[in-house]
Amino acid sequence: MTKTIAQLWNGNLEPVRHSGKNNSEMRQLEDLMQNNLEKLEAVLNENQKMIFEKYKNCFTEYMIVTVEQAFCDGFCMGTKIATEALITAEQLASN
Repeated sequence: MTKTIAQLWNGNLEPVRHSGKNNSEMRQLEDLMQNNLEKLEAVLNENQKMIFEKYKNCFTEYMIVTVEQAFCDGFCMGTKIATEALITAEQLASN
């Protein structure tokens, strides 16, 4: 466990980099998003493109924060589950 946490801390493990890599539904959605993005950008004038670019930048930042928070929340939940399992195992062993 300590080894894994150290690898996460040092950046040797990047779970999000592999997230959805083999998920066909995610790949299809990414393709659809890219296709729709290209269609939308083709019909926007320069001012609209500038505003849309700002929107995309904000959305990207929002997604980064959201994914990071989800990772932290999941890590905390996993730690709680592991702690409860250890406490339960100790209680069973002492009975």
